[in-house]
Amino acid sequence: MSLNNSKSQTEILESSRIALTNVEENPVIKQLMEELGYNTAKIDEGKTILNAAKTKFNNNHTLEDTRAKAYKAFNHEKTNIETKYARDRKKAKIVFKQDTLLLKELGIKGIIPKSYVKWLETVNLFYNILNTQPSILAQLETIQVNHAHVTEVLAELNELENLKAPYILAKGNGQNETKNKNKAFKSLETYMSDFFAVARLALESEPQLLESLGKYVKG
Repeated sequence: MSLNNSKSQTEILESSRIALTNVEENPVIKQLMEELGYNTAKIDEGKTILNAAKTKFNNNHTLEDTRAKAYKAFNHEKTNIETKYARDRKKAKIVFKQDTLLLKELGIKGIIPKSYVKWLETVNLFYNILNTQPSILAQLETIQVNHAHVTEVLAELNELENLKAPYILAKGNGQNETKNKNKAFKSLETYMSDFFAVARLALESEPQLLESLGKYVKG
């Protein structure tokens, strides 16, 4: 059993559960495994490792769901602002195409920055100038960039920053729990690898009984 094989982690949990349950249900298997050191205490050790992996798996799933929801909300707002800014930027470039200094002041010369921080700075600069300089904004009102619109986008920018914090928190929590989950699965992998190695040895004369532990046996 390996974390890198074709089995999903859900399948690994289930196959481990079946093996650690059934090893004690069949008296023949139970006795043969006990003779090689896999008594109740040793099996209970495996169940503890399994339960730890299951807990970490569930925790990670919950945190990943939280991260996905937080990202969806953040990305939805960012996309909304990007759409509005791209259109308003085009409008301003048309209106102020002869005023190079103003284009530079508004931060709309060149291309739109790709990095989030630079993009946010650029968008904030544009709308804050329009918000604080009515004479510039007045020239855009004929193409539907007015005070109400600017105020709305500024409020959305503020909401975007409010949405970013929980997304970054959820992302960090998820990454940390993924590390913890993988560590727990590694422990389970190590235990179950040894378990099945001993089971094959213990059931050498009764190989078909391995199927009771979830292992397919040919013929």
